[in-house]
Amino acid sequence: MADSEDNASDGVQDVAMADADLSTEPTNGPQGDAAILRSVEQPNSAHTSFSFEIKPDPDAGRLPASSPAASTTSKMAKSATKKKGTAATKKGPKKPKSAKSKAPKKDNSTVADGDDNDNSSSDDEIDNGPYCLCRGPDDHRWMISCDACEDWFHGECVNIKKELGEKLIERFVCPNCTDGKLNYTKYKKTCSLAGCTNPARLYGKKETRSVFCCNEHCDAWWVSMVVSLPTKAASRKALEVLTQEDFMGLLTSTADRGGWKLGDKPFGNIQGLWVNGLPTQPGVLSDEDQAFLQNSAAERLALGNEIVVYKKMMQLIDWANQRRQAAIEAKEFTKDSCGYDYRLDVVSVRHAFAAWLDSAEGQATFTAGKLEAPPAEATGEDSGSGSLATRGMCEKKRCKAHNGWYKILTTAVRNQVKETTTAAADKLEAEEVLRQAAENRFERQQLENNWVQVIQ
Repeated sequence: MADSEDNASDGVQDVAMADADLSTEPTNGPQGDAAILRSVEQPNSAHTSFSFEIKPDPDAGRLPASSPAASTTSKMAKSATKKKGTAATKKGPKKPKSAKSKAPKKDNSTVADGDDNDNSSSDDEIDNGPYCLCRGPDDHRWMISCDACEDWFHGECVNIKKELGEKLIERFVCPNCTDGKLNYTKYKKTCSLAGCTNPARLYGKKETRSVFCCNEHCDAWWVSMVVSLPTKAASRKALEVLTQEDFMGLLTSTADRGGWKLGDKPFGNIQGLWVNGLPTQPGVLSDEDQAFLQNSAAERLALGNEIVVYKKMMQLIDWANQRRQAAIEAKEFTKDSCGYDYRLDVVSVRHAFAAWLDSAEGQATFTAGKLEAPPAEATGEDSGSGSLATRGMCEKKRCKAHNGWYKILTTAVRNQVKETTTAAADKLEAEEVLRQAAENRFERQQLENNWVQVIQ
């Protein structure tokens, strides 16, 4: 009994030491983009019962059956040798949802031996939730996860069948998160063959892209198109309509160039017609086309200059944050100090920031490549008072007026850069559409040899 107590105390000490070794270290996020937080959930371990048997000492003499000591020893041995059943595994917290559809849960419970077999029930396998619009449990019905709120929904409650959800839904958004603008359910395009519900091969390698799900359905579609045309023998107007023989001749003529197709686009195939966005031959662009391209190019240049200004805003924000970190390292500031520089007031206001860039202070700042302490006259302080490390910065702790200034200003400037870049891309696309239309018109005029007579 003394050895047992020693072993038990050693086990308690081991557990206490193991618990003391566990510690949580804080992690510092990066200063640019927001840090990506990841959580790892570990399932609860199953309880395990141990069985042992107390053997009598061979050297000790047997006690009479009627003695109290013998009765006590017999009860202890009987209680120790009795096998206990293993308890059912307790369901842990819900894991992060990585799969699109939720498969039925497997039976993780362990059935006890003997009389404990009757105590198991299917209720142990049900996750009581709540989930879905009905706020019900996971009762082994097919479920799908919302990509916006990451909650699970029964297919019956959102009117989505299992086959549709697993094959054709690219991004599912539940009715609670659907706004019709940014968050909505996206479906994949189905195969162009009638009656097929498989997704088309529109994504992936360019060589294998197709509006059909497989090559067999592509061939079946072409066969149906050919069969729908009349034959020369059955048509009385074989010379006036497209027949099966004519259509097969068109397809056969292009079979050696990568498969069946109707041919290249009829116009707009002139090589070397454009150099740096300008035509190499006269008569391609009209006066209206030339004016449109000139105005669009000027607007794109202005948008490019705006993006340059926004990039300099990002540099100024980073320099201000670096100056705050330097003040903290010099022990002039604490981590709770605000550190907002008053020169950041012009950030995200393009015209005001452009005026500051043209000033002597702005030019000196970007020439030096860092944000220096402002002169004492600019801050209204005496030249001998204050510290250069903190001059011009907010020294309040947990400042509410400038709370989160680095993240707020950085996000605002990035949004402006994104909007300006999108506007410039739209103008460039409009220019390419106009050039393509002008090329088609020019080639058609060359082939048709059209001319116009002006009668006065």
